[in-house]
Amino acid sequence: MKLKYQKLSKKEQIQIKDEFLKKEVSLVYKKANKVMIFATLGIILAIISTFFDIVYKTGIANYFLDGFLFIFSLIFFIIMKNTKLKEINKYTINKKK
Repeated sequence: MKLKYQKLSKKEQIQIKDEFLKKEVSLVYKKANKVMIFATLGIILAIISTFFDIVYKTGIANYFLDGFLFIFSLIFFIIMKNTKLKEINKYTINKKK
């Protein structure tokens, strides 16, 4: 199901997002941004460390650790992206009233 924010045109989405970031500074939105940055770094680190594990032929435990890091970073990235979208959608709904 699409949110009200997603149903708007690209131009309206950009306009509402700019207004949201200027006026309605949400603490949840800021925290979600930080967690997304850390999740992105976790994904990159997992890929790099998996490459080094393959090159240097380390034990199977390292592959599991890299896999867990990748999976949990990906999960946090998706959750925080949805959280940011929901915050902007709340602002869009309240603004239209």
